Amino acid sequence: MSRPYLTPLVACLTTFLLSAPAQAETSAADVETAATRFLEQHYRQQFPKAEIRLHLNPVSTALQLPDCDSPLSVEPPRGTGSRLTTRVACASPRNWGLFVTARVEVLRDVIVSRRPLGRGEILGNRDIVVRQVDISDNSRGYYTRPEDVIGRSASRNIANGSLLNAGMLTEPTLIHRGDSLIIEVRRGTLRIRAQGTALEDGEKGEQIRVRNDSSGEEIRARVVARGLVNPAGR
Repeated sequence: MSRPYLTPLVACLTTFLLSAPAQAETSAADVETAATRFLEQHYRQQFPKAEIRLHLNPVSTALQLPDCDSPLSVEPPRGTGSRLTTRVACASPRNWGLFVTARVEVLRDVIVSRRPLGRGEILGNRDIVVRQVDISDNSRGYYTRPEDVIGRSASRNIANGSLLNAGMLTEPTLIHRGDSLIIEVRRGTLRIRAQGTALEDGEKGEQIRVRNDSSGEEIRARVVARGLVNPAGR
């Protein structure tokens, strides 16, 4: 027996199902955009004078991520420049998170050796060059101004094209044990000088033992220049 009264109900249900909007989803592009914006801002704040190049690994479009009714949050990255990991997350209406990997280049103008340098060599303008280098994986530091390295001494052999850092350089030894030197005392515009002898090696700014040749007194003095010291504390 037919039931004609069911026909309108079926028709209504069919109309409702066809007209009901599909549940929205967060797309892979949404995740990539959030991660890219956060990471670029993060590294620009950390390296304001560098050029930042971010290479984000694509998020799979096969993932079905629930819709998020608030902006996606992104955690600070972990790892080094060659491999970074960050987490993009949603708090509401469903709590979920997704890890995204990337690579970043932090390009900065830094000081690089122009030629091989031997231990003890004093660096001059012809020994260095400014080049743009990726410092994202650098943990030993670097120099950006030529004046910070010119006049310093190589503490070890340095290969051509090396990124210079503080561990490679030292102040040159200006005074050697046994050198004759001038002990200079300054009092305002008055300068009093005496002849002396170095009792140990010394770099610029370093305190060493020296002997006053006239009195035979041994004192500590600060190295000012080659062959010149000032008594410490005077």
